[in-house]
Amino acid sequence: MSKKTDLLILHGALGAAEQFATLAGSLSDRYSVHTMDFPGHGGKPFPEGPLKMHLLAEHLADYIREFHLQGCSVFGYSMGGYAALWLENEEPGTFGKIQTLGTKLDWNPDAAEREGHLLNPEKMQEKIPGYVKQLEARHGKNWARLCTETAGMLKHLGLHGLTPEDFGNLDLPVRIMLGDCDQMVTLEECARVLRELPKGSLQVFPETVHLYEKVNHEMLDAAIRNFA
Repeated sequence: MSKKTDLLILHGALGAAEQFATLAGSLSDRYSVHTMDFPGHGGKPFPEGPLKMHLLAEHLADYIREFHLQGCSVFGYSMGGYAALWLENEEPGTFGKIQTLGTKLDWNPDAAEREGHLLNPEKMQEKIPGYVKQLEARHGKNWARLCTETAGMLKHLGLHGLTPEDFGNLDLPVRIMLGDCDQMVTLEECARVLRELPKGSLQVFPETVHLYEKVNHEMLDAAIRNFA
């Protein structure tokens, strides 16, 4: 029996590995599926310093070394996709293929301010109490700190995100996937990055919003199998 391809699945900001239990199960016939929680997510401890993208990438690199996943395929949802791209830029050859969905690629101060403004814990409790309950169930008492830390991370990304030159250095197959109804990520920013990627491709999911739980999982399963 041939060895299954290693596939690492990464969650987004405020997410956790447990979100991908169904997807991981459906893909397990073909892949050796791995999932992990980033620092501060899913009950995992926060790092000693502020939450920053380079720290997420460091923890990702540690996980890859621990489980001997060098050269694996990776699917990253939202922030998870950005962390994979970041790490590959820092350590070329970490991944064999990168596939993202709903990953915001164009971080600038305005975008960071706009997205970070939505992560005020007090306003979230007032305006979206149902979502706050989900966060409490997923992250426990750390949910509010996680929101605040994530807002700070986005602010930092607005000034120190990946550049067009960085994307141009990613010499591996990269597929950018986007929902056509995603209100956070635009087709225009994906197209700009696509022009920089040496081996990039784009896939648009019809009638698909940003929220992972509302993505058509059969469509996502098929897209991953087609690429990874």
